[in-house]
Amino acid sequence: MRIAVTGGSGFIGQYFIRDYGSAYECVVPVRDTSKMLKKAGNITYLKSDYSFHSLMQIFSGCEAVIHLAGQKNLSTQTQCMENIQFSSNVFEACKELQIGNIINVSSRAVWGNERFSAGESINEVETPKPDNMYGLSKLCVETLADYYNRTYGMHIKSYRMGEVCGLDLKKGMTHIFWKNLLELSVANQPIPIYGTGAGGRDLIYIKDVIRALDVGLKAKDVSGIFHIGRGAVLTNLEIAQEFCRIFLNQAGICLQTEKDDGGTKWHLDVQKAKQILDYETRYDLKSMVEDIKVEYLKFVGQEKEI
Repeated sequence: MRIAVTGGSGFIGQYFIRDYGSAYECVVPVRDTSKMLKKAGNITYLKSDYSFHSLMQIFSGCEAVIHLAGQKNLSTQTQCMENIQFSSNVFEACKELQIGNIINVSSRAVWGNERFSAGESINEVETPKPDNMYGLSKLCVETLADYYNRTYGMHIKSYRMGEVCGLDLKKGMTHIFWKNLLELSVANQPIPIYGTGAGGRDLIYIKDVIRALDVGLKAKDVSGIFHIGRGAVLTNLEIAQEFCRIFLNQAGICLQTEKDDGGTKWHLDVQKAKQILDYETRYDLKSMVEDIKVEYLKFVGQEKEI
Protein backbone atom coordinates (compact mmCIF):
# COMPACT_ATOMS: atom_id res chain seq x y z
CA MET A 1 0.00 0.00 0.00
CA ARG A 2 1.31 3.44 -0.93
CA ILE A 3 0.73 5.94 1.89
CA ALA A 4 1.72 9.51 2.71
CA VAL A 5 2.97 10.41 6.19
CA THR A 6 2.89 14.10 7.05
CA GLY A 7 5.24 14.92 9.91
CA GLY A 8 7.14 11.78 9.04
CA SER A 9 10.44 13.19 10.26
CA GLY A 10 9.03 13.99 13.72
CA PHE A 11 8.91 11.93 16.93
CA ILE A 12 6.02 9.60 16.02
CA GLY A 13 6.75 9.56 12.30
CA GLN A 14 10.37 8.45 12.67
CA TYR A 15 9.32 5.39 14.68
CA PHE A 16 6.53 4.49 12.26
CA ILE A 17 8.86 4.73 9.28
CA ARG A 18 11.62 2.76 11.00
CA ASP A 19 9.41 -0.05 12.33
CA TYR A 20 6.61 -0.21 9.72
CA GLY A 21 8.17 1.42 6.67
CA SER A 22 8.99 -1.91 5.05
CA ALA A 23 5.29 -2.86 5.11
CA TYR A 24 4.27 0.20 3.09
CA GLU A 25 5.52 2.41 0.30
CA CYS A 26 5.78 5.70 2.19
CA VAL A 27 5.91 9.22 0.79
CA VAL A 28 6.94 11.86 3.32
CA PRO A 29 6.47 15.60 2.67
CA VAL A 30 9.16 17.63 4.45
CA ARG A 31 10.14 21.28 4.70
CA ASP A 32 13.82 20.45 5.30
CA THR A 33 15.53 20.73 1.92
CA SER A 34 18.35 18.42 3.05
CA LYS A 35 15.85 15.56 2.72
CA MET A 36 14.51 16.66 -0.64
CA LEU A 37 14.02 13.79 -3.07
CA LYS A 38 16.02 11.36 -0.95
CA LYS A 39 14.90 7.76 -0.86
CA ALA A 40 15.64 5.06 1.70
CA GLY A 41 14.12 1.65 1.07
CA ASN A 42 10.37 2.14 0.65
CA ILE A 43 10.56 5.75 1.90
CA THR A 44 10.62 8.78 -0.41
CA TYR A 45 11.09 12.28 1.04
CA LEU A 46 9.73 15.17 -1.02
CA LYS A 47 10.03 18.89 -0.33
CA SER A 48 6.70 20.55 0.49
CA ASP A 49 5.38 23.82 1.86
CA TYR A 50 2.19 21.96 2.91
CA SER A 51 0.10 24.01 0.50
CA PHE A 52 -2.90 22.38 -1.14
CA HIS A 53 -1.19 22.18 -4.54
CA SER A 54 2.01 20.73 -3.11
CA LEU A 55 0.11 18.05 -1.21
CA MET A 56 -1.98 17.23 -4.28
CA GLN A 57 1.22 16.32 -6.13
CA ILE A 58 2.73 14.38 -3.23
CA PHE A 59 -0.45 12.44 -2.34
CA SER A 60 -1.11 11.41 -5.95
CA GLY A 61 -1.19 7.62 -6.16
CA CYS A 62 -1.56 7.12 -2.40
CA GLU A 63 -4.26 4.94 -0.88
CA ALA A 64 -4.07 6.39 2.63
CA VAL A 65 -2.61 9.28 4.62
CA ILE A 66 -1.30 9.48 8.18
CA HIS A 67 -1.49 13.11 9.28
CA LEU A 68 1.04 13.82 12.05
CA ALA A 69 2.31 17.26 11.05
CA GLY A 70 1.67 20.29 13.22
CA GLN A 71 3.29 22.66 15.68
CA LYS A 72 2.90 21.75 19.35
CA ASN A 73 4.19 24.73 21.32
CA LEU A 74 1.60 27.25 20.19
CA SER A 75 1.48 30.70 21.76
CA THR A 76 -0.30 32.86 19.19
CA GLN A 77 -3.52 32.80 17.20
CA THR A 78 -1.45 32.85 14.01
CA GLN A 79 0.31 29.59 14.94
CA CYS A 80 -3.02 28.02 15.88
CA MET A 81 -4.52 28.98 12.52
CA GLU A 82 -1.48 27.64 10.67
CA ASN A 83 -2.04 24.19 12.20
CA ILE A 84 -5.69 24.27 11.18
CA GLN A 85 -4.81 25.43 7.66
CA PHE A 86 -2.21 22.65 7.23
CA SER A 87 -4.85 20.08 8.17
CA SER A 88 -7.44 21.66 5.91
CA ASN A 89 -5.00 21.38 3.01
CA VAL A 90 -4.41 17.70 3.84
CA PHE A 91 -8.12 16.87 3.94
CA GLU A 92 -8.95 18.89 0.83
CA ALA A 93 -6.15 17.29 -1.19
CA CYS A 94 -7.34 13.85 -0.08
CA LYS A 95 -10.91 14.69 -1.04
CA GLU A 96 -9.88 15.80 -4.53
CA LEU A 97 -7.75 12.66 -5.00
CA GLN A 98 -10.49 10.42 -3.56
CA ILE A 99 -8.29 9.22 -0.70
CA GLY A 100 -10.75 8.39 2.05
CA ASN A 101 -8.58 6.43 4.48
CA ILE A 102 -6.92 9.03 6.73
CA ILE A 103 -5.61 8.97 10.29
CA ASN A 104 -5.57 12.39 11.92
CA VAL A 105 -3.45 12.36 15.07
CA SER A 106 -5.11 14.49 17.73
CA SER A 107 -4.46 14.74 21.47
CA ARG A 108 -5.94 14.49 24.95
CA ALA A 109 -5.20 18.23 25.09
CA VAL A 110 -8.67 18.84 23.62
CA TRP A 111 -10.06 18.12 27.11
CA GLY A 112 -8.10 20.62 29.16
CA ASN A 113 -6.85 19.38 32.51
CA GLU A 114 -8.63 21.11 35.37
CA ARG A 115 -12.26 20.01 35.42
CA PHE A 116 -12.15 16.26 36.01
CA SER A 117 -12.14 14.31 39.26
CA ALA A 118 -9.46 11.84 40.35
CA GLY A 119 -10.03 8.45 38.74
CA GLU A 120 -12.56 9.80 36.24
CA SER A 121 -12.69 8.10 32.84
CA ILE A 122 -13.58 10.38 29.91
CA ASN A 123 -15.18 8.98 26.74
CA GLU A 124 -15.42 10.40 23.23
CA VAL A 125 -19.01 11.69 23.47
CA GLU A 126 -18.41 14.23 26.23
CA THR A 127 -17.80 17.87 25.32
CA PRO A 128 -14.12 18.91 25.05
CA LYS A 129 -13.04 22.22 26.59
CA PRO A 130 -9.40 22.87 25.67
CA ASP A 131 -7.46 25.24 27.89
CA ASN A 132 -4.55 26.06 25.56
CA MET A 133 -3.96 26.95 21.91
CA TYR A 134 -2.61 23.51 21.04
CA GLY A 135 -5.73 21.76 22.34
CA LEU A 136 -7.90 24.32 20.57
CA SER A 137 -6.17 23.70 17.24
CA LYS A 138 -6.59 19.94 17.63
CA LEU A 139 -10.30 20.29 18.43
CA CYS A 140 -10.82 22.51 15.38
CA VAL A 141 -9.11 19.93 13.17
CA GLU A 142 -11.28 17.14 14.63
CA THR A 143 -14.36 19.20 13.74
CA LEU A 144 -13.00 19.72 10.24
CA ALA A 145 -12.43 15.96 9.90
CA ASP A 146 -16.01 15.27 10.99
CA TYR A 147 -17.26 17.72 8.36
CA TYR A 148 -15.34 15.93 5.59
CA ASN A 149 -16.60 12.56 6.79
CA ARG A 150 -20.25 13.65 6.84
CA THR A 151 -20.15 15.76 3.69
CA TYR A 152 -17.92 13.75 1.38
CA GLY A 153 -18.18 10.22 2.76
CA MET A 154 -14.53 10.11 3.79
CA HIS A 155 -13.15 7.83 6.52
CA ILE A 156 -11.00 10.08 8.67
CA LYS A 157 -10.09 8.58 12.04
CA SER A 158 -9.06 11.16 14.66
CA TYR A 159 -6.84 9.60 17.31
CA ARG A 160 -6.85 11.41 20.64
CA MET A 161 -3.56 10.22 22.07
CA GLY A 162 -2.65 9.95 25.72
CA GLU A 163 0.70 11.41 26.76
CA VAL A 164 3.11 9.81 24.29
CA CYS A 165 6.38 8.77 25.90
CA GLY A 166 9.54 7.36 24.41
CA LEU A 167 13.04 8.23 23.28
CA ASP A 168 13.21 10.52 20.26
CA LEU A 169 15.41 8.69 17.75
CA LYS A 170 17.22 11.92 16.79
CA LYS A 171 17.20 13.99 19.99
CA GLY A 172 17.00 11.48 22.84
CA MET A 173 14.64 12.26 25.70
CA THR A 174 13.29 15.78 25.26
CA HIS A 175 10.47 16.19 27.81
CA ILE A 176 12.00 17.42 31.07
CA PHE A 177 10.29 14.80 33.28
CA TRP A 178 11.44 11.87 31.14
CA LYS A 179 14.84 13.42 30.46
CA ASN A 180 15.50 13.69 34.21
CA LEU A 181 14.29 10.14 34.84
CA LEU A 182 16.58 8.71 32.19
CA GLU A 183 19.70 10.78 32.81
CA LEU A 184 19.59 10.44 36.60
CA SER A 185 18.90 6.71 36.37
CA VAL A 186 21.86 6.21 34.04
CA ALA A 187 24.07 8.33 36.33
CA ASN A 188 22.88 6.44 39.45
CA GLN A 189 21.70 9.67 41.09
CA PRO A 190 18.57 10.37 43.17
CA ILE A 191 15.44 11.16 41.17
CA PRO A 192 13.46 14.17 42.51
CA ILE A 193 9.68 13.65 42.46
CA TYR A 194 7.23 16.39 43.41
CA GLY A 195 5.04 15.98 46.50
CA THR A 196 4.24 12.40 47.45
CA GLY A 197 4.50 11.21 43.84
CA ALA A 198 0.72 10.79 43.59
CA GLY A 199 0.51 13.02 40.52
CA GLY A 200 0.05 10.88 37.45
CA ARG A 201 0.25 10.52 33.69
CA ASP A 202 -2.19 9.02 31.20
CA LEU A 203 0.58 7.43 29.16
CA ILE A 204 0.92 5.58 25.92
CA TYR A 205 4.28 4.24 24.77
CA ILE A 206 5.49 5.33 21.34
CA LYS A 207 5.49 1.76 19.99
CA ASP A 208 1.86 1.31 20.99
CA VAL A 209 1.14 4.56 19.13
CA ILE A 210 2.67 3.41 15.86
CA ARG A 211 0.89 0.06 16.09
CA ALA A 212 -2.38 2.00 16.45
CA LEU A 213 -1.50 3.76 13.20
CA ASP A 214 -0.93 0.43 11.48
CA VAL A 215 -4.25 -0.87 12.80
CA GLY A 216 -6.02 2.27 11.59
CA LEU A 217 -4.64 1.96 8.07
CA LYS A 218 -6.15 -1.50 7.83
CA ALA A 219 -9.55 -0.21 9.09
CA LYS A 220 -10.07 1.70 5.85
CA ASP A 221 -13.86 2.06 6.15
CA VAL A 222 -13.89 3.25 9.77
CA SER A 223 -14.26 6.91 10.72
CA GLY A 224 -14.70 9.00 13.86
CA ILE A 225 -12.89 9.95 17.05
CA PHE A 226 -10.99 7.36 19.08
CA HIS A 227 -9.18 7.61 22.39
CA ILE A 228 -5.83 5.84 22.11
CA GLY A 229 -4.13 5.06 25.41
CA ARG A 230 -3.77 2.60 28.28
CA GLY A 231 -7.04 3.48 29.96
CA ALA A 232 -5.37 4.08 33.34
CA VAL A 233 -3.15 6.58 35.13
CA LEU A 234 0.36 5.75 36.31
CA THR A 235 1.71 7.85 39.17
CA ASN A 236 5.03 9.66 38.92
CA LEU A 237 6.26 7.61 41.88
CA GLU A 238 5.43 4.31 40.15
CA ILE A 239 7.20 5.45 37.00
CA ALA A 240 10.31 6.60 38.87
CA GLN A 241 10.46 3.36 40.87
CA GLU A 242 10.40 1.33 37.66
CA PHE A 243 13.20 3.41 36.14
CA CYS A 244 15.30 2.81 39.25
CA ARG A 245 14.65 -0.92 39.04
CA ILE A 246 15.33 -1.35 35.31
CA PHE A 247 18.40 0.93 35.26
CA LEU A 248 19.74 -0.41 38.59
CA ASN A 249 19.69 3.07 40.12
CA GLN A 250 20.48 2.43 43.77
CA ALA A 251 20.33 6.14 44.64
CA GLY A 252 16.55 5.87 44.50
CA ILE A 253 13.95 8.63 44.76
CA CYS A 254 13.91 11.95 46.60
CA LEU A 255 10.37 13.14 47.36
CA GLN A 256 10.05 16.92 47.35
CA THR A 257 7.11 17.07 49.72
CA GLU A 258 7.08 20.87 49.85
CA LYS A 259 5.89 20.92 46.21
CA ASP A 260 2.51 20.03 44.71
CA ASP A 261 2.16 16.57 43.19
CA GLY A 262 1.07 18.00 39.84
CA GLY A 263 0.22 15.69 36.96
CA THR A 264 -3.18 14.30 36.03
CA LYS A 265 -5.54 11.97 37.89
CA TRP A 266 -8.07 11.29 35.12
CA HIS A 267 -7.71 9.17 32.01
CA LEU A 268 -9.10 8.53 28.56
CA ASP A 269 -11.76 5.83 28.21
CA VAL A 270 -10.40 3.55 25.47
CA GLN A 271 -13.29 1.11 25.09
CA LYS A 272 -14.38 2.44 21.69
CA ALA A 273 -10.97 1.69 20.18
CA LYS A 274 -11.10 -1.81 21.65
CA GLN A 275 -14.58 -2.50 20.29
CA ILE A 276 -14.37 -0.93 16.83
CA LEU A 277 -10.66 -1.05 15.94
CA ASP A 278 -9.87 -4.15 18.00
CA TYR A 279 -6.97 -2.17 19.40
CA GLU A 280 -5.46 -2.01 22.86
CA THR A 281 -1.98 -1.23 24.12
CA ARG A 282 0.56 -4.00 24.76
CA TYR A 283 3.26 -2.21 26.74
CA ASP A 284 2.82 -2.09 30.50
CA LEU A 285 5.10 0.06 32.66
CA LYS A 286 7.78 -2.62 33.04
CA SER A 287 8.03 -3.50 29.35
CA MET A 288 7.91 0.19 28.41
CA VAL A 289 10.89 1.13 30.59
CA GLU A 290 12.78 -1.99 29.48
CA ASP A 291 12.31 -0.95 25.87
CA ILE A 292 13.30 2.64 26.59
CA LYS A 293 16.56 1.21 27.94
CA VAL A 294 17.08 -0.80 24.74
CA GLU A 295 16.44 2.28 22.58
CA TYR A 296 18.71 4.39 24.79
CA LEU A 297 21.60 1.94 24.38
CA LYS A 298 21.12 2.07 20.61
CA PHE A 299 20.94 5.86 20.72
CA VAL A 300 24.24 6.28 22.54
CA GLY A 301 25.88 3.48 20.57
CA GLN A 302 26.53 1.53 23.73
CA GLU A 303 26.43 -2.24 23.61
CA LYS A 304 27.32 -2.99 27.21
CA GLU A 305 24.68 -3.19 29.91
CA ILE A 306 24.11 -0.26 32.24
